[in-house]
Amino acid sequence: MHTGLRNTPTNSHAISMLQLNKQPLPKQPVPDLNETAEQYLRSLEPLLNEKEYEKTEKIVLNFISDEGVGSKLHKRLLNRLENTDNWMSEWWLNTAYLGYRAPVIVNSSPGIVGPPINIKHPDDVYILAAQLVRAICDYKDIVKSGAMKQEMIRGVPLDMQPYAMILGSNRQPSEGSDVLLQTDEANHIIIIRNNHFFKLHTVDELGILSESKFVDAIKDIAERSYIEAKPVGILTGNDRNTWAEDYNLLLGLGNNRNIVKDIESSLFVLCLDKDIPKAVFKEENNASVRAIQCLTGFNSRTNAGNRWHDKTVQFIISSDGFIGMEYEHSPCEGTPIAVLYDYVLRYIHGKGTAEYASPKNFPQAEHLKFEINNTLERAIEKATYVVDKLSEDIDMECFTFDEFGTKAIKQIKLSPDSFIQIAMQVAFYKLHGKPPVHYEAASLRRFKSARTECIRSTSCESMDFAMAMVFNNSNINNEKKRELMVKAIQMHKRIANKAAIGKGVDRHLYGLKMIAENEGIELPELYKDIGYTKSTYFTLTSSQVPFKSASFMCYGPVVPEGYGCCYNPRLKDILFACSSFKSCNDTSSKRFANALKETLCDMKKLANA
Repeated sequence: MHTGLRNTPTNSHAISMLQLNKQPLPKQPVPDLNETAEQYLRSLEPLLNEKEYEKTEKIVLNFISDEGVGSKLHKRLLNRLENTDNWMSEWWLNTAYLGYRAPVIVNSSPGIVGPPINIKHPDDVYILAAQLVRAICDYKDIVKSGAMKQEMIRGVPLDMQPYAMILGSNRQPSEGSDVLLQTDEANHIIIIRNNHFFKLHTVDELGILSESKFVDAIKDIAERSYIEAKPVGILTGNDRNTWAEDYNLLLGLGNNRNIVKDIESSLFVLCLDKDIPKAVFKEENNASVRAIQCLTGFNSRTNAGNRWHDKTVQFIISSDGFIGMEYEHSPCEGTPIAVLYDYVLRYIHGKGTAEYASPKNFPQAEHLKFEINNTLERAIEKATYVVDKLSEDIDMECFTFDEFGTKAIKQIKLSPDSFIQIAMQVAFYKLHGKPPVHYEAASLRRFKSARTECIRSTSCESMDFAMAMVFNNSNINNEKKRELMVKAIQMHKRIANKAAIGKGVDRHLYGLKMIAENEGIELPELYKDIGYTKSTYFTLTSSQVPFKSASFMCYGPVVPEGYGCCYNPRLKDILFACSSFKSCNDTSSKRFANALKETLCDMKKLANA
């Protein structure tokens, strides 16, 4: 491999040589089997009918009995706990990310949309891009120096190693399962403009380049890429096995192998995008359009070829006033990415766009010119079709809910996250007349090398409240509705708290399943049962990703008839990114967003009644 690049080892976080944890962290626990079974059955009550539940209950009780296969698998999982830093991380990295074969765009890689940027002069975009590059170089030095404070939650230290995995990392395609690459020594970036790739060194003999040198280097790149190139980057948006085949074809031509190594070993990718046609904004609000620009490039006629989706960090900037980002999800979760993003915005806003004196000399970026043949031309056409189809299908409705924020929810002595989660469930029930199979991500960063747990947010309590809100029942007055709402919120908080300390359901059941698979044991009946298949088919996926700036993260649904809903709760407002697929006639992001707004207001009125 390229000098300095390391492959994914058994313990994924050991891929970086940086050691950022100042305090030791405990191992992620394996929950008690009986407790997992009890929580699992409770989570199924609102999802199954009586006959289905009775059958599932028997299967679960048999699974956890002393002679059941679950008990035997559990003992082996406890043994794995003793012999690894984290019993789940390697499995999860491969199953959830590297082994995932669908295109990463929409399905896996989130986007970030920042607040609009005021571009007054054509050269302002080069100044902003230069500030962005300089900010990330400074941030890299902060990370490498070990100067970052250990983050805490209620006095509990959190794993800081994900911060070492963001810059300099790349997902390399490979048939069957991809490979995660990382270097701590990256001193160049890749800038893509009009589908052209450029390699720009970020340091010279004096250290990190000045912003004025970056301005001139980036302006020079824009002038050298005036004519659009073949969209080689769009190949990275195809399904992973097809891209793996095309990747090997690409490497076999001319100097392409060295070009790809330069991309893979870069600090990050900066995409200088074309402006989105103004007509697009007549039908969709700015935030919703920008979400698609982040997720896919919007379409092949604009910026879908101006990407390299394998790169963990891709910042996006365009002269129509946009700064955003797409990130490849394999190395880490959203919060460390949000911290980097906020740092960059804070740096830019602190600078303004004052004119820069042009330096006497600046490093001219190297133009990386891919060689392609007829076979790759056809591969580009096929990838273009896939990316355009996904771009056209994803239905984004992003908005700022400005009626109230976390401050008002806390004043009524309720958990803001639980309040928002219950509102989502009521909104879903209003539209579809059934409970959502609801996945909320809980961070497990309090444990060494841990990722996430699923909060099974739907409960009998949340559905009792949803039905009370949807059906006009004269026997249920506002006082009773308020009581049901508080019960639903409190139950959600209990479920969420258990998940956050490593005592959730899904990762434990996943671990037992992996033990069976690895040891050639026949898949236990529990995993074939309707209880498991139905409760893991998530029709609503959600996560809170907080930003200090007025930014938000977005992603697609995980099933064809599902919704995605990411949110940034702030003191006085809440930023939401709702998604669904246009190809499903039963879902609509706009209708879901409207139902969510209405429900949040109704719940606030109830709380104050």
